[in-house]
Amino acid sequence: MNRLAVFFVFVVSVFVSQARADDKREVMEVEIEAGIDEVWKAFTTTPGLQSWVSPLADIDLKIGGKWRANYNRDGKLGDESTIENTILSYDPKRMLSLKATGLPKGFPFANAAKESWTVFYFSPLSDSRTKIRVVGLGYTESEESQKMRSFFKVANKHSLDQLNAALKRPSKPNAE
Repeated sequence: MNRLAVFFVFVVSVFVSQARADDKREVMEVEIEAGIDEVWKAFTTTPGLQSWVSPLADIDLKIGGKWRANYNRDGKLGDESTIENTILSYDPKRMLSLKATGLPKGFPFANAAKESWTVFYFSPLSDSRTKIRVVGLGYTESEESQKMRSFFKVANKHSLDQLNAALKRPSKPNAE
């Protein structure tokens, strides 16, 4: 009976911990009008990133590699306005996880960013459609973290809209 009680307490604590962990997640899903190969290349190649993230972007796809972007038209990669993400892990055409490790000067959520990371999940829906699930993790109850969460909720939607626009195939004219 004692073992059963210990097991029950363990199971309950796991579920409570999971519920708390889920509160620290920000999840967004979008369907992109492109096949998984195109979407994966858009996330994991320099020309792909430049097509939707920023013309000033590059990537070194390896564990510990960098995904860098600079939105300053007069900037250059590596300057103080560059955003640098470190690749934590990836499973080709399925998942990519990143952590912001270099933030632009003056980024208002620098402390909160130290505690967070992002995981992208890719699921082919058809040969020409892919679902992307973006999971932001590590948010806390701090005011700064909650403001950052709100900021990225809007920013991630904008970025994914940019991706969809970059990959969308032009419509074929109707034959008359």
